[in-house]
Amino acid sequence: MKSKPFLFYPVVLFFFIFFVDKIFLLPIFHDEFLQAGNSVFYFQRKVLKDRLAKDPDLKEKKLTLVFGDSRSYPFSELGIPEPLKKDWILYNFSSPQGIPMNSFVQLERILETGVTPDFIILSLSPEAFDDSKGFILSPFLRMGCDQNCINMVWDDIPLKEKWYYVLDHVFAIRSIEFNLSLFSSRLKQGNLKEYKASHNKEYQLINYTKGEYLMYGVQSNPIEKIKNDTLRIGSLYMSSYQLGKSQLPYVERFLKITKEKKIKTLVVWPKVFPEYYAYYEKFHIKEVWWNPLETMAKGYGAYTLNWNVPGTCDLFNDASHQSAFCFVDQMKEIWLNYAEK
Repeated sequence: MKSKPFLFYPVVLFFFIFFVDKIFLLPIFHDEFLQAGNSVFYFQRKVLKDRLAKDPDLKEKKLTLVFGDSRSYPFSELGIPEPLKKDWILYNFSSPQGIPMNSFVQLERILETGVTPDFIILSLSPEAFDDSKGFILSPFLRMGCDQNCINMVWDDIPLKEKWYYVLDHVFAIRSIEFNLSLFSSRLKQGNLKEYKASHNKEYQLINYTKGEYLMYGVQSNPIEKIKNDTLRIGSLYMSSYQLGKSQLPYVERFLKITKEKKIKTLVVWPKVFPEYYAYYEKFHIKEVWWNPLETMAKGYGAYTLNWNVPGTCDLFNDASHQSAFCFVDQMKEIWLNYAEK
């Protein structure tokens, strides 16, 4: 072995990488290290919670909170119909791949600040309930769930995700989803300061109002483009769809709290492009997912609204997201039939 020191090189390299990786445990990478997309949203939602608690309008107006995934980004108080708009404020806590586990944790944290909403819109998507697709759970577990949260949800996390969580702590760079190409681009342009919220344009856009993100779907794209997107996401999300068990308990816990607090609640199933909905039909999503959820919601006194029916808005930004233009009429429908009912 003395004559073959090169045999130790892989071991030395491993330990070198292992110790360099621990740089990513520093608070600077976890307190405020904004990359793009997911990390920006999850950080902003923490800021939004503090902004909400200090909002002076809470004393005079009724409060609506929105929870869900990217399909509910455009819910905004701008869409509340006149003359009811003057009586309401709306904060949107929808998050990228916002699973029900995330919605429940956010609601609990908001209630702990002493804020109790008058009305809640809980947007649910069947993709969030497929435990076999680990990439759906990972954004929340990495960026929206602190140690107290992990302790609470640990028993409900699929075994595969527990393994990934352990790896995130062995190799710290995994836990921040470090984007090397973005780092290189910012370094070349001298824009490393964009890792801070005060210089991050994406964060500033989201944080400008109350959490809604109207820019995500402001147009209705050509049908051919949407059909191509249908094939992509159909393969990504709906191939071998399996209804898991991790998220259902958190929908029920969410609804139990709203019933106990006497918070009027609407559970929404957002509409998707008809050809993508065909994937839902293939896996009997309405029968195996929506119908039981609808029964559960009504059992806790919540309203339900399925927009995947004929006669609802048919403008789409992509196969999975309606155009933001749809939300004008949809907000009117919600306020006249549910919020003010």
